[in-house]
Amino acid sequence: MFGLGDFQIVAALAGCVGITLFGVVYGTVNWNRGSDPRKEEAQMRCRRRSRARRRMKAEGRQ
Repeated sequence: MFGLGDFQIVAALAGCVGITLFGVVYGTVNWNRGSDPRKEEAQMRCRRRSRARRRMKAEGRQ
């Protein structure tokens, strides 16, 4: 039926459909979820530190 002659083909088709459904549900649930402000602040601190390190390295003070 449907040209599915082997169990592996059925498993691959079921896996593709399952992953697609998971992606759609996950995307729907997380569509408008904002990011955590604490995480954004941590990323900004990390960028500032690496910028300062690069500046110090360029000036020869390590």
